[in-house]
Amino acid sequence: MKTVKTTFQIEHRLHARLKAMAGRLGVNARDLVAEGIELALARYEGAGDQQELAARAKAARERLRAGYFDGPPDLSETYETRLLVAAEPVSPYKP
Repeated sequence: MKTVKTTFQIEHRLHARLKAMAGRLGVNARDLVAEGIELALARYEGAGDQQELAARAKAARERLRAGYFDGPPDLSETYETRLLVAAEPVSPYKP
């Protein structure tokens, strides 16, 4: 793996927390920073997808709500009637 050396500035307090966490985990600070970059990229690269999914979900909810209120007055009665008609015994012998 090819690497690039990068310099950036962070607050002393954040650096101290980074070093302490790296020590507790038994890794070096560079590995934690790289993991943090990967997490940030994954979060923001997927943000467009999440916004699109949220918009599609909102549209689906609106369509469902409109369809629900425009439907028959009592869907359960229609459903039960269909079940009862389908459940009527059928004689193999017709009179």
